[in-house]
Amino acid sequence: MSNAITEVGEFFNAWAIYRKVLANNYMHHQAIYRAVENLLAEHWGNRPFKLLDLGCGDGSFLAQALQGKAIQHYTGFDLSDPALALAAENMAPLGCSTELMNIDFMAGLAQTTERFDIIFTSYALHHLTQAEKAEFFRLAQDALTENGMLLVIDTFREPDETLPVYLDNYCQWIREQWLHCDELELTAIFQHIRNNDFPETAAILSAMAEAADFDPAEGVYHVPWHQFLRFNKKAVVG
Repeated sequence: MSNAITEVGEFFNAWAIYRKVLANNYMHHQAIYRAVENLLAEHWGNRPFKLLDLGCGDGSFLAQALQGKAIQHYTGFDLSDPALALAAENMAPLGCSTELMNIDFMAGLAQTTERFDIIFTSYALHHLTQAEKAEFFRLAQDALTENGMLLVIDTFREPDETLPVYLDNYCQWIREQWLHCDELELTAIFQHIRNNDFPETAAILSAMAEAADFDPAEGVYHVPWHQFLRFNKKAVVG
């Protein structure tokens, strides 16, 4: 591996770029998490709930959305120790019991014996292959309580986009809109996206969820390439 590639990889993994993305609201976190806060208030009110956060990162935006909610227990899975340390700080003011684990979120989901009222994941699912995404929905179905819901924030291909077209369009949008990123940062971002991102259309993801006994996706928030979807478990008949 060349020194340049190594430098790019280390730069991206150091969280410097992601912090800049958050600070400049490039991926619509502010509006999306307002939608999360409103959904929780509307559908859970003062009822207590347990939440599993997959690929939780530092949990900063979700912690804000959970303020004033009756969360009993928060579990977060992530592979970054620095992020988990920050998540512990960000969740502390909620006053709920908290469990944070350094583990791949799919492995954690497969291993957990807990049942959660809400499973939440933000900008993580698009890193999985199609087969892995289908398995994700099967595992999430098993880990949810009877009336539980799955909340997914992610990047999505638009209905008319193949993956190569999406990658070109999305990278071009970043170059035009992420104006506070320098050339080294953009190089790292583009390398990461083209090597690791496999987003689906919302329709494809909804079909996967339905095959795992979820209701069809309910769109909560949508701007080009970024969506917040809600999936309810199918009601048990009889």
